[in-house]
Amino acid sequence: MAKKKKSRFGPLAMIASLGSGINLLKNSGMKLCLLLGGLLFIWLAVSIKHDVRSDERFLLANWQLQPGRLPAWVTPEIRGRIMEDFSLGKSDLSLFDQGVLGSLKEALEQSHWIREVLDIRLVYPTPQAEGAVRAAMVLSTPVAMVRVGPNCYLSDSRGRRLGEPYKASARSWFNVPIIEGARSGIAVPKPGYAWRSPAVVDGLSVAAKLGRARISEYYPENPIESIDISNARGKVDRSKSEIALRSGQLRIEWGRAATSGAHRVLTDEQKIANLHTVLTEPHFWRLTDLTLHTPRITGRVRGDSEETGSGY
Repeated sequence: MAKKKKSRFGPLAMIASLGSGINLLKNSGMKLCLLLGGLLFIWLAVSIKHDVRSDERFLLANWQLQPGRLPAWVTPEIRGRIMEDFSLGKSDLSLFDQGVLGSLKEALEQSHWIREVLDIRLVYPTPQAEGAVRAAMVLSTPVAMVRVGPNCYLSDSRGRRLGEPYKASARSWFNVPIIEGARSGIAVPKPGYAWRSPAVVDGLSVAAKLGRARISEYYPENPIESIDISNARGKVDRSKSEIALRSGQLRIEWGRAATSGAHRVLTDEQKIANLHTVLTEPHFWRLTDLTLHTPRITGRVRGDSEETGSGY
């Protein structure tokens, strides 16, 4: 029986096969190390992110609002309310949240005292100081106080109530007229919500016109102290002025408010021009029941019949 011939390549093949196995183990080990290293990196990143996000220095609930210079009429109570509203809105926010500046802007504008946020910036925390939010904003400026029963309610040019009830004596601090003549039974809206009484809406419309014309700033010695809406929409007498202003003993008939929807002889701008004339020229001050809503300003000497003249 013939002997089986041995292959010359047997040992070499075994060595090559062994080398391939070793290389395979090396490659598998490298891949395993890379995989473990990647998992470790991800775990470290998540852990660090969690630690950083939970760091109280980066939680905006601990940051202070720096609103800049506020108008002179803002009381400590109003300032405190703005701060409180802002704190509630940012309680869950972190510095690292996506879109954090937009979220802070929304949190600020949820306060009915803030009409618009113009700019917002972050002051990052340091070992010596906490972080802060700097905001430039436009407040909802009061234009009048609406008297209902014993209380007066600040309201803005959009017809929304602002803040808590005040006494009538607060009028001089806010330098706005009091809207008189509202029915005692009308619904008083919550802060931040609009008045629904048509008469109050008319009164606030006129107050907003006076505010935009800066009447109280130009004539501090002859302020418009009140706006009478008792005849708004002709509720008492359709033949008489629906809105009347009061400055000291001077009663000034405004006519209809723009919000009434009824016909008006003069525009609000023309009435404002007539009001400037009345408050500027002293000879009008001895009259009463002055009429602003006609092309010619007319009035009565107190206790006398109607007086008119070329200067009126």
